[in-house]
Amino acid sequence: MNDSTAVGKQGIGELIRIRPYMQFMLSKVVSRFGDSIDSIAYSWMVYILTGSKVLMGTLLAVNFLPSIFLGLFAGALVDRMSLKRVIVITNTGRGLFVGITALLFGLGQLEVWHLFVITILNSLLECFTIPAEVSSVPRLLPPSMLLSGNAMSSSATRVAELAGLAVAGALIASIGIAWTILIDAGLFALSALMMSRVGYPEYSANNENKTLSELNSVPSDKRSIFSEMAEAFYFLRKHALLLIVSMLFAFVNFCLMPFNVLRTPYVIETLHAGAGGLSLLSGLMVGGMVLGGVWMAQRGANYRKSVLVISGVVMLGLSYAMTALPAYMTSFQLPVAAVFCLLMGMGIPLATTPLATYLMEVTPSEMLGRVYALQSMLVVSVAPLGSLVSGALADWMSMPVLFIVFGIMLAMSAGMLLFSKSFRSAL
Repeated sequence: MNDSTAVGKQGIGELIRIRPYMQFMLSKVVSRFGDSIDSIAYSWMVYILTGSKVLMGTLLAVNFLPSIFLGLFAGALVDRMSLKRVIVITNTGRGLFVGITALLFGLGQLEVWHLFVITILNSLLECFTIPAEVSSVPRLLPPSMLLSGNAMSSSATRVAELAGLAVAGALIASIGIAWTILIDAGLFALSALMMSRVGYPEYSANNENKTLSELNSVPSDKRSIFSEMAEAFYFLRKHALLLIVSMLFAFVNFCLMPFNVLRTPYVIETLHAGAGGLSLLSGLMVGGMVLGGVWMAQRGANYRKSVLVISGVVMLGLSYAMTALPAYMTSFQLPVAAVFCLLMGMGIPLATTPLATYLMEVTPSEMLGRVYALQSMLVVSVAPLGSLVSGALADWMSMPVLFIVFGIMLAMSAGMLLFSKSFRSAL
């Protein structure tokens, strides 16, 4: 415990002197800043364009399909490719598609089918981007600095998201949705340019843990992509805790879908606020993540990982249920909702940080892309169903009741961890 803390404190100062990692992190910060602006503008645009909660749920469901059906294949390909090239190309492509969306909307030519096509294409590119970013960290940092590197990157990207959410409402009000989305397109292009200047060190598998294939002395370029995908399944099955965690967070994702799908109509119909209200709630949720992350860095080492995870899930679920309270109030609806969104955000790093660290600790970096992609695929596998159910239920059940039911279900899901022997023993 003390050794880990010492390594973290020492690593923060050392990280600044590792130029490739800092360039990588800044590129990531720029793209996340743009993403957070776009998340508000895009949600607002879809609701204005369609006015349909069912359609919003369907669109969000479609967003997850590439990750479910192609995520593992993309992760296996990423493990074979130049990580820098993958990130540069995908960020450039995402910027292009976002720019096309802004142009069509600005010209009044954007139709619903455009939203589905562009959503699928952007999600497909993201299937490559995220595993490449995750796999980049062990390539750019020595093993002793992984914890501090992940902590710094997570904090920086959360702050960038918070900044983007904070300005999104003001941008929409001042320059309009189309120009706001166009700013995100420009930030993707800037991120790609910054990433192209990152100098990746020569990768040597001799410095890393051996994969199952390397132990069998089979060069990766002589194996099929499907055997490498199977290797990820075998690895996840071998580490039962990773499988249990994937099942838990798949359920958490399912329970959060009503809030994710209905956040915009919740702000408009329940809180009677505008884009600034949506920006405030989203920003405070990210702000809660930052506060939770800071607390984790300072005090988290004093607690067992299992206690942190369970506490985080319970805190997230109960705060989620309490977002229904403003519907039964006559005043101060927005401030009360904001408080519970902040608490929701604080619960997220408590639940996810210990598990993300465990994944990097037990997974060899040269197969991290496909293992991460497989776990992500399992986690988001129920999200399309949750999105569709949320949109359908919202047409005959009030949003506050939905939030109460799914929030309590989420909080109760932490109980399954108490009965897992592997969870208690490993964490």
